[in-house]
Amino acid sequence: MTVLALEPQPLAFRVRPQADECFDSWIDRVAAAHETTRPALFRHLGLEAAIASLDLARGTCGLSNEQYFAVYQVIGQLAWAVEIEVQQIEGTFLNVEASVVLPRRQRRYVCPLCWQQALRDGRAPIIRKEWILRMSWRCQVHALPLCALPVADGAMSEQAVGSWLSGAVARAESLRWKLGAHPRLVEWNAEGVDTLVRASRKRFKGEKKAYVDRFQANLFHFAHDRIAMLALAHSRVGKATWGFERLVALELPGRPGREVMTLQPPKLPPRRWRISKGSLRPGSHDAGVLDLVLAYAHLRVRRDA
Repeated sequence: MTVLALEPQPLAFRVRPQADECFDSWIDRVAAAHETTRPALFRHLGLEAAIASLDLARGTCGLSNEQYFAVYQVIGQLAWAVEIEVQQIEGTFLNVEASVVLPRRQRRYVCPLCWQQALRDGRAPIIRKEWILRMSWRCQVHALPLCALPVADGAMSEQAVGSWLSGAVARAESLRWKLGAHPRLVEWNAEGVDTLVRASRKRFKGEKKAYVDRFQANLFHFAHDRIAMLALAHSRVGKATWGFERLVALELPGRPGREVMTLQPPKLPPRRWRISKGSLRPGSHDAGVLDLVLAYAHLRVRRDA
């Protein structure tokens, strides 16, 4: 009996990328719609399963010639499978350096208000390209700090997602209330993020350049609460994060030396602001991490005053 090899067929569900959606968010939605995994999806389309393990958030940026042609084939095959133009898939990529993108396992920060609105409108919630950048920590639409999606085995139920979103909104609002962001830093952050998303060659000068150089490839993802630390860094007590930034930037020896234990923030010009008097309203952050950070910030400022 002769066995005929089956030709790859277009996918049953035409899951198309949404505006400003990152590649991982889209391809994961494609796989979830067909109740399969990314490697299995690639095999079904006649593609090498090994390609599924590549980090494609930046498309073909930084790939070898051999990988470039393999990924270009993947893009074309995926476009055919869901019946869209190649350019629509290319629009999910970030044309940036690898150092400005979060590690793969940490690309799970979202705006809970954006997700709630998407679910109300009957749209699939997505992860936007700007949210996987290291310097991104707040939603540009709702001015709300981002929240990390919970790590779960398999897809979360609609009820579980709704419950998580309600709590995430409350936590994000509490963080925004406790650490009022400095307007100028927020403006610079939005401009820096937009420049990266659009792959603009715009050059910054002066203090704005120093800000972008500091945050574009920051290492706050090493912190227990990345968003809280970034919110603190953009507040009026942001100087308190310098010790952490210098610590994670060090190439530590096998055993930390004395200098690691005596990190000091750089000398800054005299401040033109004051810490307001009054108490902070208690929040609902896990294990009081934010309260500890706030206490450290105020003690640092008072000590240096």
